[in-house]
Amino acid sequence: MTFAVTGGSGFFGRALLRRLAERGETARALARSADSAQRVEALGAEVHRGDLTDPTSLRGFVRPGDVLIHAAAHVDLVGRWTMYQLGTVDATRNLLEAALPSRPARVVYVSSAGVYGRLDPRGLCAERNTPQPRRAEFYGRAKLAAEAIVQQHCTQAEVPWCIVRLGFLYGPHNETFERRLRIFRSAGSLSIVGRGDNRIATLYVDDAADAVILAATHPAANGRIYDAASDERVTQAEFMRAHCAALGLGAITRHLPVWLGLVGGLAAELISSLTGQVPDVNRAAVRLMAADQAVDAGRLRRELGWAPRYSFREGIERVRLSQHDAAAAPVAGDAAPRESA
Repeated sequence: MTFAVTGGSGFFGRALLRRLAERGETARALARSADSAQRVEALGAEVHRGDLTDPTSLRGFVRPGDVLIHAAAHVDLVGRWTMYQLGTVDATRNLLEAALPSRPARVVYVSSAGVYGRLDPRGLCAERNTPQPRRAEFYGRAKLAAEAIVQQHCTQAEVPWCIVRLGFLYGPHNETFERRLRIFRSAGSLSIVGRGDNRIATLYVDDAADAVILAATHPAANGRIYDAASDERVTQAEFMRAHCAALGLGAITRHLPVWLGLVGGLAAELISSLTGQVPDVNRAAVRLMAADQAVDAGRLRRELGWAPRYSFREGIERVRLSQHDAAAAPVAGDAAPRESA
């Protein structure tokens, strides 16, 4: 059995390919660029050059009996809706229309707890919460639309499917998140949003990969939607301060009132609409960081036997060690990292 993986050169995708290689599994990864191809090949995956926005390039990527794990998406929390429509919604439709005639054994869609939009102090989960992302929450809206495409297309084609909604991923070499922190630090605006005592639904990236592999291989996973996050209580202030320390960004002491962050996010969105430039922050990102996030992974634990292997302290230590590894590694000739294949 071969695992056909999209998004293999991104933060989550690299962890997934590493875990598959450790298990001795065969993987084929879609790569949009030469840089992406080099990255996934270094992780032991066969390369299929293609672009999710170009349906003809997807022919032959998924073959009969493969397990398709679709992890590619527009991953940033800021941007214009057209970016999410193209990179998440249309990309998912293009992929399935190309893949399903080949009769894959299963399709696993890597989604996000961001689809819920609303909060539940008991912990968000598919068993009791209906996704209702706000209109301005483009990331969650796009993920939810892609989920619907997966369910509809796979059901019509009679191909088994499963969806895994991941919590707030963290771990070494999270380029998008780390880049944002460095931008705000250099601008002198790195802050904790609100009091900082709200929970973050943390999920170490390797634990996320394990959850998705279980969803791809366990017989009970067919037709199910799972939520994945640690049950460890980590506050926003703890999360941000730990990352700043691990990344060598110094202490973070400023607190930004939520209302002021929302005003700033709205202003950035208005400027973006006039200039066409992607803003560094928007209201959705402010709401996410200020929200009391809680995700209930009970179904994933009960039905598939999943359990996180890393505590937050252990995960952050790996982030810290990765900075030393990066500093010691030669950089001449290295290509700029990309977040999706």
